[in-house]
Amino acid sequence: MFRRLAKVPVRVRVLSPVMAAVAVAALVVVSGNGSTQAAPVAVSDTQRLATAEPATAGSSAGPTSSAVPSTSAGLATKVSETTSSTPRPAAVVAPAAAPAPAAAAQPVEGPWFMGRVGRTSRVISVAGTGGSNATLSAWERSETGWTRAIGPVAAKVGPIGISRTYGESSSATPAGAFAITSAFGRQPDPGSGLPYLQVDNSDWWVSDVNSPDYNTHQRCARGTCPFNESKSENLWDQGPVYDYALVMGVNSERVPGGGSAFFVHVTNGAATAGCVAIPASTLVSLMRWVRPGTVIALSPS
Repeated sequence: MFRRLAKVPVRVRVLSPVMAAVAVAALVVVSGNGSTQAAPVAVSDTQRLATAEPATAGSSAGPTSSAVPSTSAGLATKVSETTSSTPRPAAVVAPAAAPAPAAAAQPVEGPWFMGRVGRTSRVISVAGTGGSNATLSAWERSETGWTRAIGPVAAKVGPIGISRTYGESSSATPAGAFAITSAFGRQPDPGSGLPYLQVDNSDWWVSDVNSPDYNTHQRCARGTCPFNESKSENLWDQGPVYDYALVMGVNSERVPGGGSAFFVHVTNGAATAGCVAIPASTLVSLMRWVRPGTVIALSPS
């Protein structure tokens, strides 16, 4: 707390306004510990003091008021600010606005089968384009996404297209995602990435719904098979369309009537009985490209 100032001598009253301002600037403030400090006064304050009324002799400041007496409330406030021993706080600079975040990159649209094929890295996609027509492509997944490895090429499917309703009595090509389990053909192995079987006239695919071997490959001489041969396919007898083929894992549980003998095979230009057919040269490339874990995904459109 500041001590009361000694009374200003009476002769201050007769000073000119300019001299009064200088006298005020020279007042000495007595601190609480008895030491003295000069109370600095800004030049602008001095100019304002020079135009103000002379101080009244004999006036004194209260315990919590400014040390400089004045007949003007505004002047007293200003003098109080300039004579305080507490330094003024530094100006606060508003922090610079944070830069606007960069626009997030938009994800690139991937193949239609994303989310339907699990974590496999190789997919054969077949999409219907109307009737028995479809488009086939082969895709590989890497750390940067999916890239097309083969195709697109025109393909043939069942006469009513690709459908989620299929079975032994239907000629529709099944919709869904299925494993490519193995390969076979009447021709020698072209370098298949999956186990390959070169067939002859003793190789069959069982489509007899009453047989325990339903929807499997079996070997037996014609006329000796334990299943109904007339309701099954002799793989050699089918001709060039089975020169090369990939086996689709449709109805892998072998539910009787759930469908059998679904392959990707060589096309003859006509609708299939539920398989997928493509040109022989493309199929050979596809057989060399497939690996264990490859999936075929089929969609009506």
